Amino acid sequence: MDQKSGSNYLHPLTLESQLFLNSLETYSQKYNQIDANLCDMLNNIVLGIQKFLDQNPEPIVATDKTKLVQRNDLSAIQSIYHCNICKKDLGKTADKAALHLAERHESKPNPINREKKKAQKKAAETKLNKLPKKGRALLMSDFAKFFADQLQVAEKIKQIPEYEVIENTLLTAIKKAVPDKSIKLYKFGSRMTGIGARHSDLDIYVDIGGHFNVYEQTPSADTLSIYDRIYQVIKKSTIDWDQIRAIRAARVPIIRMTNRKTNIECDVGISNSLSYCNTQLLEYIFQQQPLARRLCIFMKKWLERTRLNEHITTYCMSLMVFYYLQIKNCMPSIETLQKNMLANVLVGPWIGNFNNIPFNTLNIEEISVSPSSCKRHIRDFCQYYATFKYESHVVCPYFGRPNVEIKNFENLMPERYTNFIKDDNSAKKEWGLQLNAQMVVQDPLQLNHNVAKRCSKVHLKELIDYLKQSVEILVD
Repeated sequence: MDQKSGSNYLHPLTLESQLFLNSLETYSQKYNQIDANLCDMLNNIVLGIQKFLDQNPEPIVATDKTKLVQRNDLSAIQSIYHCNICKKDLGKTADKAALHLAERHESKPNPINREKKKAQKKAAETKLNKLPKKGRALLMSDFAKFFADQLQVAEKIKQIPEYEVIENTLLTAIKKAVPDKSIKLYKFGSRMTGIGARHSDLDIYVDIGGHFNVYEQTPSADTLSIYDRIYQVIKKSTIDWDQIRAIRAARVPIIRMTNRKTNIECDVGISNSLSYCNTQLLEYIFQQQPLARRLCIFMKKWLERTRLNEHITTYCMSLMVFYYLQIKNCMPSIETLQKNMLANVLVGPWIGNFNNIPFNTLNIEEISVSPSSCKRHIRDFCQYYATFKYESHVVCPYFGRPNVEIKNFENLMPERYTNFIKDDNSAKKEWGLQLNAQMVVQDPLQLNHNVAKRCSKVHLKELIDYLKQSVEILVD
């Protein structure tokens, strides 16, 4: 930045910020959509801005010798995109730069290059992703010892005194942020369902002002306002919390932080009570069919060992386990569990509760949890999803039956789903289940939520390849 005597002063970030705002306005009108990469980038921008401001930068003011460049003068400056690989200028619009990257730096179509690219793409698609050594070691481990160790840890961390410390500390902070509202905490997630590990985070839903039954497809302005107030209070509570991060741009905004006294990482949200309802459902199923819990524990560890947990969540894998067991007639559909209930717990349009009935009343037997039985079902699970028709079918625990096709799916949905997405309000056009994703795994309670929507084509191929190799290792 040049700050000579008698000169105009312009902070470089001022110009960059103006260019970004111009692009944001232009492209948000043209492309009213968002993907996972953009969501992450915008969130990183917000975090970067917060980090810069938290450094308390020294203020610069205009003087007799130095004048600040006026913002309306910045419109004269435009950015030009340049490719360092091709050494070419790509013009003033990001569209041309994006097209250039999509074409792999080719300025003109080249038949030879095109055929070469096709051959390379075909070879890449047919090449098998090698199962990581840690994943292979897990499949070849002593299953009896594995489940004994994992279950002992998981059971222990379901109820530990450290949770009370975290809850009390969190309540104190939230009361400072919203002293005039009622507050109730709900713990959920893998730690509460009994499939967690020592490194698992603690998920907490905070009901502020009795909003448990309120559903928001996207967070409202009031929710974000309360979220910001809570974040500001917690950010100042460095005695109690460490590594505090605001993930505000997510579908469900959370505050991620580590409690200093317990060293447990926590994810705290204020706008999605359905996560707690899902935990209640998982606990019930694990109680009624203990095999389900063991399969979920194993596949959770399998995800970690293959590093697919970066793209497929533990909850997604748990729903895949449930659907597999339903296909095997070892578990009822969620539709069956929600029939003829005396009272529905509604979270917006979604039913958050279910009939807590023993499986044996539905003629479903409890399956053996012996190491050999677990190993056989893990192998069958891997085989089932290694050959699943992801491009045309839905993993659907709600219906719990095979061959649920994407093309007819929305016609099968109950009235609460169709009434929610088919509305005169144009904003609701995109509120249906994301059926055009590479992999569709429907949440059994929040019926318009595809929990696998972030799984890309590349990672789906990895999943299938790893499952195929797992079957080979698990063959008796």
